[in-house]
Amino acid sequence: MAGDGTVPPVRDRSVVSRTPFGYLFAPELRQRLRWFVGLRWFAVGGLGLASLVGPRMGVPDVWPSLAIVAALVAAYNIWFSVRLRADLAAQGRYRELRNFAIRQMVLDLAAVLVTMHFTGGCSSPILAFVVFHMAIGTIMISTRIMYVLGAGTCAAAITMFTAERVGILGSHPLAVDGVPARLPCFLAAPLLFALVFGVIYLVDTVTSRFKVRSLELHETTRELIASTEELQRSLEARDELQRQKAHYMRISAHQLRSPLGTIKTSLQVMLDGFVDPGSEQGRRLLAGTAERVDGLIEIVNDLLELAKMREGRNKAPWARNVSLSQILADIFDAKDTYARERLVELVPDFISERAVILDWAVPPDLVYAFENLVDNAIKYSRPEGGRVVVDHHASDGWVAVTVEDNGLGIPEDLQDDVFLEFTRAPNAKRHTSEGTGLGLSVVREAVQMHGGHVELQSREGVGTRFTVWLPLHHEPPEIEAHTLGVRT
Repeated sequence: MAGDGTVPPVRDRSVVSRTPFGYLFAPELRQRLRWFVGLRWFAVGGLGLASLVGPRMGVPDVWPSLAIVAALVAAYNIWFSVRLRADLAAQGRYRELRNFAIRQMVLDLAAVLVTMHFTGGCSSPILAFVVFHMAIGTIMISTRIMYVLGAGTCAAAITMFTAERVGILGSHPLAVDGVPARLPCFLAAPLLFALVFGVIYLVDTVTSRFKVRSLELHETTRELIASTEELQRSLEARDELQRQKAHYMRISAHQLRSPLGTIKTSLQVMLDGFVDPGSEQGRRLLAGTAERVDGLIEIVNDLLELAKMREGRNKAPWARNVSLSQILADIFDAKDTYARERLVELVPDFISERAVILDWAVPPDLVYAFENLVDNAIKYSRPEGGRVVVDHHASDGWVAVTVEDNGLGIPEDLQDDVFLEFTRAPNAKRHTSEGTGLGLSVVREAVQMHGGHVELQSREGVGTRFTVWLPLHHEPPEIEAHTLGVRT
């Protein structure tokens, strides 16, 4: 496995290629470095012991040579230990840890070669420790780096063997029963080469698979966590939807029950004979009952309109090239009489603007939405001197339609809730009993269906300004899906 973050070929590289190598293996490498620093103290002790007992076992030149090597190994091991605890433990980045491991390997291999020189050269039993370091290094760092270190170690060992052979370096042969024990260097050199590269290859073959499996396991775990979080969000969204449905049903039942109770009471009074339906009092009761029934019909119509927008988007009658300006002009014509009755001036500033055309729209829904805004603006305007201004401006692919009045205004603490079902401000209720509290919910639903949003600015006692933002080139998902289906 390469130290730059690559991984060995696997059947499905898409699984592991997304996982950052250093992120996953930096903690593991840090633990191995700590283990290696601890293990090195055993090497220091072994070198010190060998320097003392070596002369008695046929290795006369190990004192004080190996004692000096042991002191040097102990010195740089202390430095490595301090550095690992201080800097690298705080940073923990893989590249620093890898370079740290490489420096340890280079110094250790140098110490092993020096030890080999003083313990028999070609015949040194320390030859096995070179192979041991190659195995440890392959586990800790990348294979490519270990191949470079292995080649350098073999080259240095062969150079040392040659220098000993030709007399450039002094020879320190081992002696068994007083007889020098020598392994021919022409056998030691290729043996060392074969062992070094063979061990690197074998260890890499095993550890690479574990590393790839670790990457795959990490990626699978991460995907599982993401799926679990997505499921949790879905469950929370479902619970929230259920809560909203329960709240919606409860509020709807309350809004319907109150006028129905009044109607029942009025009718019961007349049925029980307490009031003659033909009398003046009876006619007033019947008129009030009729008014309540009209209110119920209005609530039901708004509820049906809201349900239609929420549930029937796929079947909505989308039309091409819809003139928003014409829709607003038709609403002004329809509301002119109502405004005059309430002494409210309607100001169609949008007439002076260039006509606005929407690529796609559902005209009945837009009519219903803007009619609600204009109707509310008229209804809640000042009793005298009321003024409702409607305008639109198009730029950068969007059109902003403003409906502004100088009426009651909406209390600041209710401005976040006015788009919720059955929400009416107290000052609006005092001003008029008309209204279901559903109109702005319908407005928001219609605007969102067209890819837009609604903004509200209001000051109580000053007036209200609604701004409806609509994209000019919105293509509804159901139309886009149908178009793609036709193309394929």
